[in-house]
Amino acid sequence: MVRTIQKVAVIGGGTMGSGIGQHIAQKGISVVVKEVNDERARGCKDLIFSRLDKAARIGIVSLSDAENAKDHFSTASSYDEIKDADLVIEAIFEDMNEKKVVFGELNLLFPEDVIFTTNSSSLSITEIASVTNRPERFIGTHFFNPAFTAPLVELVRGEKTSDETFTAVRRFMETVLGKTPILVKGCPGYLVNRLLLPYLNEAVRLLIETKLTVRQIDAGADRFGWPMGPFKLLDFVGIDIAANVAEILSRGYGERAKSALLLYRLVELGRIGNKVGAGFYVGSNATGLEDIQVIINREFPNRKDIDIEEGFKRMMAGLCNEALMCFDEEIAPANVIETGATLGIMFPMALEGPLHYAQEKYGFANLLADLKRFEREYGMRFKPAKLLEQLVAEDLKIFKEEEEEEW
Repeated sequence: MVRTIQKVAVIGGGTMGSGIGQHIAQKGISVVVKEVNDERARGCKDLIFSRLDKAARIGIVSLSDAENAKDHFSTASSYDEIKDADLVIEAIFEDMNEKKVVFGELNLLFPEDVIFTTNSSSLSITEIASVTNRPERFIGTHFFNPAFTAPLVELVRGEKTSDETFTAVRRFMETVLGKTPILVKGCPGYLVNRLLLPYLNEAVRLLIETKLTVRQIDAGADRFGWPMGPFKLLDFVGIDIAANVAEILSRGYGERAKSALLLYRLVELGRIGNKVGAGFYVGSNATGLEDIQVIINREFPNRKDIDIEEGFKRMMAGLCNEALMCFDEEIAPANVIETGATLGIMFPMALEGPLHYAQEKYGFANLLADLKRFEREYGMRFKPAKLLEQLVAEDLKIFKEEEEEEW
């Protein structure tokens, strides 16, 4: 039997952990966020209370709802303070060894009927669960940032995750937390990061290979219907986080997932995004820092002219190609891929999703022709999906006119 979830423990009070904790508290569920020491625990609590106060002040939530959320939220710096939780959500940095250490410790603390989940965005659920005595009560719950507003959660089963565990966690995410959970097959990057990284990586490559600028590319994304340009998104997510996930994907998929050098260079310079006030953009509080274009001109001087339409075609072609690979590998059904793209990476809602876009707007034949051209010019990261070649050769569609899957 799976416990009724009345109290949740979140391990890690960083960007994701604090956001998850806040959302759970706002839904009226008792939650305790565990940090490594008292100072960081206080900092997490202060941040959450400040956000709730601001939300009440500007009318996003009522004052009574904000106070109720505070009543349901607490922090801790020791495991003893969380051992009465019914569900544990780990949300530390994306590092396999660190996660194994944490779950090894948690496994000694909690009874076997307590479900463990990890907020990993790319790592093997089966491998993380292997250090516990409850792999059947272990599942991936990948939230998105900011967790207190982003609707999507990827659910990723390990090899031994039980149906009972999956059903209980899916129901909790959907009916209690009000999220949109999607089940995706385990693989490096799961679904959403596999879709997002080719798009972001190509945007960064455009900066170091062409004369397009950060602002031109972000403006192009805006005209195309994206609510946020790729570089504003990278600064928001965290360039260090993106680089780490890209490294995990490159280990899984080789050269086609390898990140552009500029991403790592910015990490070396400490320009990791909004959380430090500087990334691709420099915040008003950051003084004495070079504009990103100055760095690019100095370190990548040999760049060619290209128009924004051609550049954006490279970004979208890579994204659509990855979506077709995910569909072919049965990472998720077509409708789930579209939901993951629109809710997880903010793919323009008007385009319905990358598979619809590839079929209806881009056209499979045009996409295949562009990918072959890009592969010749830029390398194997543009190698067309085998499914795409089959769709074109046999004149097939993924979606029928009534928007049902043909396959």
